[in-house]
Amino acid sequence: MKQFVVASALMVGLTIPAFAAEKYFVTVDTVGNCSVLEGPPSAGQTALGQTGGYDSKDAAETALKEVRTDASKCKGVVE
Repeated sequence: MKQFVVASALMVGLTIPAFAAEKYFVTVDTVGNCSVLEGPPSAGQTALGQTGGYDSKDAAETALKEVRTDASKCKGVVE
């Protein structure tokens, strides 16, 4: 029984990180600079585009390329 509990705990502990997929966000800070961040925006930053985040960094960078041409949203880009 003890082995079953230990084996179950190990399986759960090793599989949970696989389900925690990273999200990438296109953000703008209080100054107006846009960037791609791994993880949700912090205080003083606002998400642009898909506010729920992008599944890949490439998708977020593609969105940043589209947003950076709009001077009303991005004054500059931090890479």
